[in-house]
Amino acid sequence: MNVEWEPMSMDAVVVEPTVEHETNWLWDGYLRPGDITLLTSLWKTGKTTLISGMLRHLGSGTPFLDRPTRPARAWVVSEESQSQWRERLTLMPIGTHVQLIARPFSSRPTAKQWSALLDRAIADKPDLFVVDPLASFLTGHCESDAATLLEALQPLRRLTAVGMAVLLLHHPRKKAAEVGSSARGSGALLGFVDVSLELSRASLFLSDANRRLIRAQSRRMGVPARLAYEWNPATGVFAVTADPRQCQFDDNWPTILGILKDRTDAITHHEIAEYWPYDVEKPGKSVLYAWCALAFDRQLVRREGRGTKNAPYRYRLEHKNDRYHDMGELPPLEPLGRL
Repeated sequence: MNVEWEPMSMDAVVVEPTVEHETNWLWDGYLRPGDITLLTSLWKTGKTTLISGMLRHLGSGTPFLDRPTRPARAWVVSEESQSQWRERLTLMPIGTHVQLIARPFSSRPTAKQWSALLDRAIADKPDLFVVDPLASFLTGHCESDAATLLEALQPLRRLTAVGMAVLLLHHPRKKAAEVGSSARGSGALLGFVDVSLELSRASLFLSDANRRLIRAQSRRMGVPARLAYEWNPATGVFAVTADPRQCQFDDNWPTILGILKDRTDAITHHEIAEYWPYDVEKPGKSVLYAWCALAFDRQLVRREGRGTKNAPYRYRLEHKNDRYHDMGELPPLEPLGRL
């Protein structure tokens, strides 16, 4: 019987020379030659837009979202038509280093058809193979059955075996799930991939309409757990932003400041919500509570109370005599007016 494997001591694994492509990320922390990355998000959240931006940077090897890339060639197998891609590429040109395979099959591919496409990819040897989305190209209806799903996914290891990075775009479960387990179908999918990325909107606020958050889990070291960014639909430019919660606070602090400016007494976050302008999108009570806590941490407001039910936190702007009270002193007496 022919055996394709041999046991190896753990010491030999450590000293065994590594192949160059195994440590040379295409997109640092996210796309690694020889690995499979899964990117999950709700429909129309911006998966394909994000990947288009990344692919453009692979042409020149310039950093994308402040993460290094290197020059690389890619294949994109997409369920979208050429006309849909034409509209996207008009705003964000990618370049000749990426080959598009738009709707290669009239229906869900058979195992033979899918294998033939992978053979073509192996012959061309791109650095990256993108499937957008995974469900459209799985052979058979197999998302929920672990054994069938793994059988359909296993051919992708033919690509990683020759040094390609594979990126699979996917949709989430119908019900909310914990971070790292949102991908639709059998949990075997999450066990199969090497890097799992989840893309979500920063919040439902209109001010965050173009802000997104990437959360990652990986077998590899050096993968950033969270990355927030903003996309400008007018220019197609991507930019890293601060934590979404801080961006939301910065956008809404002028409104909170306006409410507190005209008051001398301290008020709770519930009362701030009651005075919220009708023409400004109102946050939830828990969000406003977090914003008030952040304002206090930044020393933008004074806080009174113990944070209990009977003595809730109350917020106000600084009074001119606060500095004397902080030092345990009485403020100076006001000068007496002339009689």
